[in-house]
Amino acid sequence: MLFDKYINILKYTIMKFRFTILFLASIFIVHTQELVQNSATVKFKIKNMGFNVDGQFKKVAITSNFDADNLEHSFINGIIQVNAIDTDNKKRDKHLLSDDYFEASTYHNIRLKSTKIVRTSANKYQLTGNLTIKKTTKQIVIPLVVAETNTAITIKSKFSIDRLDYNVGDSSWVMSDMVKLNITYTAKK
Repeated sequence: MLFDKYINILKYTIMKFRFTILFLASIFIVHTQELVQNSATVKFKIKNMGFNVDGQFKKVAITSNFDADNLEHSFINGIIQVNAIDTDNKKRDKHLLSDDYFEASTYHNIRLKSTKIVRTSANKYQLTGNLTIKKTTKQIVIPLVVAETNTAITIKSKFSIDRLDYNVGDSSWVMSDMVKLNITYTAKK
């Protein structure tokens, strides 16, 4: 009889332990669920011969699980297809894809892999990550502005990079070294 009582207590304890593990696992799964991309745009601007040249990459895939309450497990990673560059000038686009600039026949993608996201104020954050263009990977810090609703999230960023850091073109008195980027990402929660 006493043995049966101990067995029942043991069964109850095991059941409670299993419930606790399942509950904790479900919380972790909810917080690490990836968001579903609605849209992503990567626009750029560079001075060439004293004029601003605007362009964009038309094929961008961003994966994320941004959670303002769980930044330690949040990430934002992106892949840009280089051959989807569009400056509204086919001849210029072809030149940018050549070995003089992006070497698109060898390096098909530009990649960003985040390593850390920190909050800097109410809806502003800093993403630290590794940006790979061609064969060069460098750590960069990107400012983010985040707007959230119950069903969606929008993340915007404006920053500049030095194209020479990634061996995109050569130093030139005609073309600026600095490229201004404007990125907008929207996703469903």
